[in-house]
Amino acid sequence: MIATGQDEPPAGIIQAMENGAERTRVLMITADDYGYWPSYNQGILEAVEAGAVDSVSAMVDREYCDPAPLEDLGVEVGLHMEFEGRRGPRSGAPAKQSLRVQLERFTDLFGRWPTYLDGHHHCHARPELATPVMEMALQLKIPVRSVSRDHRQWLRERNIPTQDALIGRTDSSEPAQPPELLRLPPGVTEWVVHPGHPDPESGSSYDRARQEDLDVIGKLALRARFDRAVWGTATRANHAEALLRAEPEPDPETTA
Repeated sequence: MIATGQDEPPAGIIQAMENGAERTRVLMITADDYGYWPSYNQGILEAVEAGAVDSVSAMVDREYCDPAPLEDLGVEVGLHMEFEGRRGPRSGAPAKQSLRVQLERFTDLFGRWPTYLDGHHHCHARPELATPVMEMALQLKIPVRSVSRDHRQWLRERNIPTQDALIGRTDSSEPAQPPELLRLPPGVTEWVVHPGHPDPESGSSYDRARQEDLDVIGKLALRARFDRAVWGTATRANHAEALLRAEPEPDPETTA
């Protein structure tokens, strides 16, 4: 299972969490791997239309990363970075250059910066890659997905917004519905899913499990609409809603 270590959130995580007597429980459901394969894109788009996911992480180096359907649906989109080149893992200066290229590619496709950053197979948290990713997040003032307690601490020491817990599966032998959904901790939890329709031509080792992910999140979204949500009273939100505070209005007396 994905790491779920807890820390105290940054001070301004969301207004409701500051004002409530008990810290609010927030759930972000993120669909990874948009652009990986056409049938995976279709599953992600179906999940967005069903209200089953809150954010979509796009792989802009892939030929199937078509921004138009996501733009039409108005869903929040982040950059799902890749650092595995044709000749193996990148590191150091080549990795930093690759990040810049992918950010430029994202802006070319979507006409704006990504709302948040994360990485395929959590590559963005590798020791040799974490620093350039954090530097870019600071420049853009956007959240980064934390994947462990140490990684979360590194981000928060630099005032980079990140979630309090991460749940989901990386192996198809694990349950598609994380047991943690039944007892979400206070703070912001991100549930990472990989919805899609299987296609053995994709070459993905997670191919068959994508249909399971799509079915589970669709079922839970439907239940939440007409019955009691599995995640109880937790509020659904995307990264901008859960992790970013709007800039305060300027004081007219100081700007006059």
